[in-house]
Amino acid sequence: MPYLTIEVRHDPAHMTSPPYQALMSWCDTNGIPLVTGWLLTVYDEQPVRAVLAVIDLDERGEWVRDPQTGVPLTHDVTYTCTSLPPVSGDLVRGSSTSP
Repeated sequence: MPYLTIEVRHDPAHMTSPPYQALMSWCDTNGIPLVTGWLLTVYDEQPVRAVLAVIDLDERGEWVRDPQTGVPLTHDVTYTCTSLPPVSGDLVRGSSTSP
């Protein structure tokens, strides 16, 4: 069962809240390049497991998008973490109350 599911924010203006800053610090400590992802899921397991849906890039470094939906195409990368993140729950992109 997921401990945290977060839709990653890519607008710097949305990355300034203290909870989001704490999450980015936790990701950095665990070697998770959060800004390259579209969705992060962390599982309360031993060891703690995090799965980042990394956005696919074309040869120019631009996001590859699904032609039907416009959503970025991704591939999953799994990380083993030293601890659980300082936030939990479901954090939705664009929400004004979630980090």
